[in-house]
Amino acid sequence: MIDTRLDELTKDVLAHSDMVGVISSYIHLTRKGRNYWAPCPFHDDNNPSLSVNPEKRIWKCWVCGFGGTEINFVQRYEKIGYFEALKKVAEINGFVDPRLEGFVKQKPVDEKKVPLLKALNDLTIYYQYALNTEEGKEGLDYFETRHLDAACRAKYRLGYSFKDGKATCDFLQSKGHSLKTIDDIGIAVLSNGNYVDKSAGRVIFPICDADGNVIGYSARRLGNGTEAKYVNSPETYLFHKSNVLYNYHIAKEKAKLNGYVYVCEGFMDVFALGKIGIDNAVALMGTALTKEHITMLRSLNCEVRLCLDGDLPGQKAMMEASKALAAAGINVRIVDNQNSPKDPDEILNQDGEEALRRYVNNLVNRIDFALNYFKNTNPLTTLDSKKALIKQFIPILLDIKSQLELDSYLIKLSGVTGFEVQAIRDLLKRARVEAKQQNVDPSLVIRDFHPERKVLRRLALAERELLYQMLNNQDAIYFYEENVGAFYDDVYREVANYVIDYAKIHDEFNMHDIMSSLEMSELENKDSLVREVVDMSFEEMHNKKCTPELLENLLSSIEEEKDKIFEKDTLEASMNGKDPMEKARILAEYNRRKMRKIEEENKKKEGGK
Repeated sequence: MIDTRLDELTKDVLAHSDMVGVISSYIHLTRKGRNYWAPCPFHDDNNPSLSVNPEKRIWKCWVCGFGGTEINFVQRYEKIGYFEALKKVAEINGFVDPRLEGFVKQKPVDEKKVPLLKALNDLTIYYQYALNTEEGKEGLDYFETRHLDAACRAKYRLGYSFKDGKATCDFLQSKGHSLKTIDDIGIAVLSNGNYVDKSAGRVIFPICDADGNVIGYSARRLGNGTEAKYVNSPETYLFHKSNVLYNYHIAKEKAKLNGYVYVCEGFMDVFALGKIGIDNAVALMGTALTKEHITMLRSLNCEVRLCLDGDLPGQKAMMEASKALAAAGINVRIVDNQNSPKDPDEILNQDGEEALRRYVNNLVNRIDFALNYFKNTNPLTTLDSKKALIKQFIPILLDIKSQLELDSYLIKLSGVTGFEVQAIRDLLKRARVEAKQQNVDPSLVIRDFHPERKVLRRLALAERELLYQMLNNQDAIYFYEENVGAFYDDVYREVANYVIDYAKIHDEFNMHDIMSSLEMSELENKDSLVREVVDMSFEEMHNKKCTPELLENLLSSIEEEKDKIFEKDTLEASMNGKDPMEKARILAEYNRRKMRKIEEENKKKEGGK
């Protein structure tokens, strides 16, 4: 949904903005010809690769690919939200508008959450009180043995649940909370006709949402016993384990400030890092990294440092997590634990603070980690095992954008396997071509992968030109809707859909307007869409005038190339890796083209009679 109020305010701010002035207030720009250049602050850049084009009012890094308006630059540089960056740009330019102060995007209040959150807050206070009673001393002693002092216990709101579980529920009722609310927060079970706290007699670890509200608990037993060591809150209206990262509410601001966040295994690892001043750490709480977790981490706009266990399951989890994070466009590094069985809490308590600092700062990139992982889990004693290693590395190598970095890893792989560098390079080239054609195993098809423009097929070039015209001309949008309907390229199609929605509420627009609107949108993949528009803005190959003849020629090229695709590829290959909606679209287009071909053949037969 496009926010028209924010859209209009953004246009006014940018209309009064000096892009060069804004960006030069953060980094030193040097003019070369029509553009300004500087080393890019968003990656390790020794040679100026960031370009600012004042005529097109756009910036772009030609190495890491980031780009957009000055608002996007400030947002990335300062690691702040869109509206905060908008205000910064206005401030730098001396532009004053009451809407900059009065515009507040408020989260809608979920009335169903209000009584649940209040009950959980009251219960957390009760647990904290119980910890400091005579009965709670057993829980206090446990925390002391884990080196969790009073400051740490207060910071993370640790507590204890009285053994009389009925007393807990009675307390909540005395505070005005109904039995339904007590049931809805998931802390009680029905026993002998009474609601009792299922965490009775355990120490309590509150779990918070991104805003710091308690939404659930993890309760640990004290001493040895046959019952489960941990009792966790069930899935409730508030608590969903797949989208909760422990300590996220504390870590998020520190992560944005410091430029990185540690992802650990459990509570104790977070506590250990907190003791040495690293509050920008979160824990997975025994779950695998989910797409919801990745969305939360991506919103921090910082490097993710994986710090999971050194055993084989932990190593495997880091492999999978690093792959998923990299696929989501997140910069990721891994704490190199050298296969040590110790976790951060054990290192701190056995070896001291400096040892833990050295440990968490011993970082490797995911490719070096992957190479070590595959070597450790797949001894290279046979030709087949060496081939398997190369095959596993193909998707990873396809992700590398720097030729120097790629050459470095090709040499490393050659040294490990004994294969010639050129042989591995040739295999990689074949895999890249096959991935583009989508005629290979899905593991070789990299998400959001785009080859160099000079090797684009005729279809991609025609679709890209039509999309460029749509970004600047209403006639091209009408033409697309009436004659094309959907681009074959996934990213082009998403941009086109956004352009259509934008044009419905704006009589006049241009590429820059749509780009700034995309920047402020809440689309999950907006970065890749903005990057596509930025790239097209810098390209000189596009036609400056949108004529009916141009549109018809583009349509002809698109139709001809699509016909070739459906003739060449099987229907199954065309739908490989697509979601159900996309499969249905491809199937419908396949049937439409099949029917059209039959009609054309029938007409030819009739004409020949």
